[in-house]
Amino acid sequence: MTPEATGFLLSAAAASAALLGWVAVAAKRTWTDRNVGFALLLSAAAMLTLSVVELLPPGLRDPSLRQATILLLAAGLLAVPVLRWVLGQLLPSLGTAQSTALLVMIAIALHNVPEGAVPIAATMISLQTGLITAVAIGLHNIPEGMAVSTAVIAMGGTRRRALAYTGVSVVGEIVGAVIILAVGSTLSPTGAAMLLAFVAGIMVSLCVTQLIPAGLGLVTGASTERVVLAAAQSQG
Repeated sequence: MTPEATGFLLSAAAASAALLGWVAVAAKRTWTDRNVGFALLLSAAAMLTLSVVELLPPGLRDPSLRQATILLLAAGLLAVPVLRWVLGQLLPSLGTAQSTALLVMIAIALHNVPEGAVPIAATMISLQTGLITAVAIGLHNIPEGMAVSTAVIAMGGTRRRALAYTGVSVVGEIVGAVIILAVGSTLSPTGAAMLLAFVAGIMVSLCVTQLIPAGLGLVTGASTERVVLAAAQSQG
């Protein structure tokens, strides 16, 4: 087996670790409003940490990319109300809660595209390097799977829908692996940094305008319906 093929299998395995996050969320049978609130806050914390620790630093560290990174971060922040409007036009029956869950899934799936190429590149250095890289990526994919699943279930979706949305985020990472196999190279470092900055903006916007207000409202005793309505109104 070639290093590229081995790396692809490792990438697919690392991506599939997100399904363990779904298992952890789906295993909880009873979701009170307070449980939902804490889960949403945990999901928001995971997404904000991912944005600050992983998505933004590549562009901010490079002086030549810093301005473009900030601009794309701002574009990502503005993209959430735009994407929500587009979803409302394309799927008018989709409620605010469901569209929030869908946007969380889209953001994490986009972030996973360049990440899927990493185990392949690492395996081309050595099998040991590829294994270590795949394990590291797999471990941090677990809370990402939890973030997607929590958003779906907490916003009124079923466990089956949560599994489907988590599966899409897994596919995003596998797509990145397929790209590097097909073209022999993945996104350039500059292209990857720009994509990640844009995705970070989407994640931060979702957390600030949707997940955190909803989570705090439920923890302090507001009903799920009232919290979701307030979050929708905050979007204008």
